[in-house]
Amino acid sequence: MPYGWGRVPYSYADRKPWMNLPFPLEEYRERLRRLIAAMAARDLDCLVVLGNRTDATNIRYLTNFEDFYGGDSMVVVPRDGAPGFTTNAVMHGEPMHSGIQDCWIEDVRCAAAPRTVTGAAAGRDGPATVFDHMEDFITERGCARGTIGVAGEPAEAVVRFLRETFPAARVVETGPFLREIRAIKSDREIEVLRRACALADAALQAAMEAVRPGVTEFELAGEANRAMFSAGAEHPAFAISVCAGARAGFKHMAPTAYRVRSGDMVYLDLGARYMGYHSDASRQRVCGEPTAEQRRFMETQIGIVEEVMAAARPGAVIADLAKIAAALAERAGYADYLYFRGHGIGAAVQDLPAFAPGNPARLEQHMVFAFEPMLVRRDFGTACWEDDWVVTASGVERLNRCPVRWW
Repeated sequence: MPYGWGRVPYSYADRKPWMNLPFPLEEYRERLRRLIAAMAARDLDCLVVLGNRTDATNIRYLTNFEDFYGGDSMVVVPRDGAPGFTTNAVMHGEPMHSGIQDCWIEDVRCAAAPRTVTGAAAGRDGPATVFDHMEDFITERGCARGTIGVAGEPAEAVVRFLRETFPAARVVETGPFLREIRAIKSDREIEVLRRACALADAALQAAMEAVRPGVTEFELAGEANRAMFSAGAEHPAFAISVCAGARAGFKHMAPTAYRVRSGDMVYLDLGARYMGYHSDASRQRVCGEPTAEQRRFMETQIGIVEEVMAAARPGAVIADLAKIAAALAERAGYADYLYFRGHGIGAAVQDLPAFAPGNPARLEQHMVFAFEPMLVRRDFGTACWEDDWVVTASGVERLNRCPVRWW
């Protein structure tokens, strides 16, 4: 291996005292059981789950490994036997500097980061790669002649490697079925999401209270982030959006040095990440007393959220919920400003279910979603009360608690 590689041991016994898991091990084992049942339904003997810095959601969901460095990770899940995990997201040639201690899977084999000098060495005597480790996992688990599925992106190089390495195997891409599994949350996941929502609430509350003439968008973002991290966030869920005045008519804008003026509409969209789980919430207010039209605009959007969520329950069709929102916007004269949107949330910020007009998908119990039907009006502002909701047995429950009206 490269010089200085892995001076700190990272066997399961070495990792265990340092392991920081958001859930008990039984939660992860249950996820594997659900995944293996889905594999059996698709006649898969083995599944290779891919992840990278662009989308590491499935890796974190299955292993609790967080990619701090930006590399390639793979989980090999056999239908029979224990899973194996490999990654080259390794800083300093040292897995225990790279968060590997938080991975609960016992069989972990790290590889050198490909952009390091030693890690880029080629040839038979070069360092082992994640492809080498994946090959070993599959061979050792007796799957070399079976059906091997590949989940995640980019799959092309992995599929090609598997077909060349295991000519007796059938290699197939599996599509988004892991995303579908993630859409239904466990009770433990919902409680962690509730905490992530509380962190977003703290950030929104601090920023909304800080709105006054002369405050900059940068300062409002600073207040939000200070409150979020002080309350226990591990990261923001995504880049914060803060915009005021005419800029608020575009909704998602990075903060600037613009100073808020009396009468400006101020809009914020932010989220917190807690133990790998995300929240997403928005608020708006006017600096000072709103005009009659500003108030009507904001109240109309609140009414849309309230009526649509009153109709949301297991079995509700998203397309039907969109029609309720559209009718309310039309009645108020705001049909041209309505964007009916929302998305599942959890281990990923954008997940299933997808809220869009015409979507025939139905809500299911234990889905969690961010609902953001927005009224966006150029040169005027954005009205968007966005919170996160969980589908219960008979309706939905709001997970956020930050006040909705700031006027």
